[in-house]
Amino acid sequence: MTNHAPERHLRLAESIGDNTTLPPDLAQAGRLAGVLSPDPLLALLPDGTIVDASDRATEMFNCHARLIIGAHLGAFLEGLPDEDNHPSIALLLAALAAGDGRPLETLAHKLNGESTPVEVTSLQHRQRDRMVIIAALRDITHRKQSECVLTKAKEQAERANFTKLEFLGQLSHELRTPLATVIGFAEVMRDEMFGSLGVKLYKTYAADICKSGRQLTDVVERIIDVTRLEGSMALAHTRTADLTEIVEHVLAAAASNAAIQGVRITHALRRGSIPVVLDDEALEKMIGHVVENAVKYNRFGGKVEIAGSVEPGHDGEAARVVLTISDNGPGFQTEQLRRLQNSIDTNQHETSGGLAICGAFLHLIGGKLSICSAPNLGTTATLEFPQRYDGRWHP
Repeated sequence: MTNHAPERHLRLAESIGDNTTLPPDLAQAGRLAGVLSPDPLLALLPDGTIVDASDRATEMFNCHARLIIGAHLGAFLEGLPDEDNHPSIALLLAALAAGDGRPLETLAHKLNGESTPVEVTSLQHRQRDRMVIIAALRDITHRKQSECVLTKAKEQAERANFTKLEFLGQLSHELRTPLATVIGFAEVMRDEMFGSLGVKLYKTYAADICKSGRQLTDVVERIIDVTRLEGSMALAHTRTADLTEIVEHVLAAAASNAAIQGVRITHALRRGSIPVVLDDEALEKMIGHVVENAVKYNRFGGKVEIAGSVEPGHDGEAARVVLTISDNGPGFQTEQLRRLQNSIDTNQHETSGGLAICGAFLHLIGGKLSICSAPNLGTTATLEFPQRYDGRWHP
C-alpha cells in the first residue's frame, strides 16, 4: 500500500490550524471523552469541524484527541461519490446532517496513510444554541473481505454456468444432427416411400424409431432450456417481433402431433396487432411447451384455441401481453391442479416438465403463468408478460 502519511499530515495541519482558538463550549460540545461505546464516535458541526472524539475514535485514527478536535472531517473520512464518481465531503456532511440513521459506507484515513472501510451513522444533538452531529463509525473490513470472497465465488459460479451451457449447447448440436438423420430415414421406411418393406413388423419398428428419436430430441431441448434458466441466460437475443408470427410458427411445429391426436388448433390473432420486444426464439419455445401439453393431454377430436390481447401498464409500467391457450380436454382434478400450479410458482422446472419451464422463463422477465382447469371442462393456460422486456432479471 502506498504511504500517503506526509500528504495526510499536511492536510490535517491545514485543517486544524490553531485549535486553541476554539470557544470552550465547542471544545466540549460532544462530551464524548467518557462515553463507553463499542464504536468510535465523533461530534462535529454542520460545517464539518470536529469538536470532540471518543477514545475509540482516537484508537481508530491512531492519533491523540487534541489532533482530531478542531480538524475538518475531510481530514479523516473520504467523501461520498458524486455524479462523476469523485469523493465529495460535502455530500457526506449533508447525509450526516440528515441524521436519519441511514448507514453510509466510506473510508477512514489514518495518519500513517492506511485506509479502513467504515460504516457511518449519525444523529443530531442540540448543544445550547448549536446543532451538533454525533457520528458513529464502525469498522467493516471483515464484511468487505467477506463480500469480496462472495463476489469471487459468484463470478466463478457464473463462469461455470456459462461453461456448462456451452458444453450442453455443443452436445445438443452434436446430437441433433444424427438424430435428424435417424428420424428422417425411419420416416422414409415407416411410410414405405420407396416400396414395401415386405414385413409389417419392420414398419412398426420404423415407427418406434421415429417416436423414440423425437422423444430424445425433446429431452435434449429441455435440458438446454433448464440450463439457460438456471444460468439466467434464457433471453440472449432481445429484438422486436410479431406475436402472431411466433404463434403461427408454434402451430406449424405442432401440426403433425395435432393431426395424429385429431386435435384442431386455431388462433384469433391478427398479424402486426401485438408487437413484442424480447427474445422471440425463447418465447416461441415456451409457447410451444404449453401448446404441446394442450395437444398431448386433449381428447381425440378435441380443439385448442389461442387468443391474445395487450393490457395498458399502470403507474409508469410497460404494457403487458396476455396470451391464453385453451383446450377442451379432460382437465385436471383439484389436487392435480394444485400440485401443477405449485411446481410452476416454485420454479421446479427440473422435474415438472414444459409448463414449469415456461413459468420459470416468464418469471425471469417479470411475467407469470397461471393454469385454470376443471374436470371435463378443459384447461386454460394464461401467459402474462411485459410487451417490452427491460433487460433486467427479476428475482
